[in-house]
Amino acid sequence: MKILRIRPCAIASLAVALIAACTCAAGEDFPSRSLRIVVPFAAGGGADLLARLVGQRLGARLGQPVAVEDIAGGANVLGMRAVAASAKDGYTLGLATPIFITSSGNGYDASRDFTPVAMIGLAPLALVVSPGVPAANLEEFIRYARSVPGTLNYASLGPETTQGLAAALFNRMAGIVAVEVPYKGSGPAVIDLLAGNVQYFFNGLPSMIPYIESGRLRGLGVSSAERSRLLPALPAIGEALPGYEISTWYALVAPSGTPGAVIERLNREVAAITAEPGLRERLAAQGVEVRAMNPAELSSFLAAEARRWSKFTSEAKPAPR
Repeated sequence: MKILRIRPCAIASLAVALIAACTCAAGEDFPSRSLRIVVPFAAGGGADLLARLVGQRLGARLGQPVAVEDIAGGANVLGMRAVAASAKDGYTLGLATPIFITSSGNGYDASRDFTPVAMIGLAPLALVVSPGVPAANLEEFIRYARSVPGTLNYASLGPETTQGLAAALFNRMAGIVAVEVPYKGSGPAVIDLLAGNVQYFFNGLPSMIPYIESGRLRGLGVSSAERSRLLPALPAIGEALPGYEISTWYALVAPSGTPGAVIERLNREVAAITAEPGLRERLAAQGVEVRAMNPAELSSFLAAEARRWSKFTSEAKPAPR
């Protein structure tokens, strides 16, 4: 009786072929049931509304319902941990924002535990000051703040949030020494800003427009590289501080190990959705500028953001004695 011998190289080739076939099948069969997008923040906020806009259209294109689940807590940590612990099949996605990579002690590794899926867009913040601040424009405010070191207070939602980082970067580049006052939400921060208990605050531009236009708060600039179409009279902070730029971004990620064919399918669908004029206009009304990226481009973007803010925060720490 002949014994059939299979060479190791043939076994390896067969394994590769089987893996490729399984991956291809996963992409062809996907999706066969409903999906969910986990938003790691409270319901009703900008991230939640954006996820619902995109999710509704994604469901229509995929032919399956897409539910949005808000899992707030721990400054995005609880929600993103839930995504990382989900099955690696593409049926659970997470909405990532800058704190996804800047949060420390979060119990997950953003580059190891997640796979980038698609970028949705970026949104600038507005620098607003209390009416009592004696400065009519950005240049005057910088001169004033420099002249009273350590006496101004600025509102922050935490040093690792986009709002906190925007203020810290501004202070460093402008040579301003001020006191950070942390808040659990932008609502209480705005109340104290109106009352003059804090003097300045970086927050999402759309939510600040009513206060700026009514004169209740004074808008001095936007954090994006260019002026925003929502309020074109407001200069970019980079016009006074060359190189200054920071925005909130919104991207979809999946658990690491999700099949590549599934990731590619989701990326194509999201790119097609964000190219729709109607959705672009809806997002623009929220201050979000659509920025399509393929998974590789998004991976490079997230890595660059992680390096940038890791370097920034490490430089901000006092030297050991």
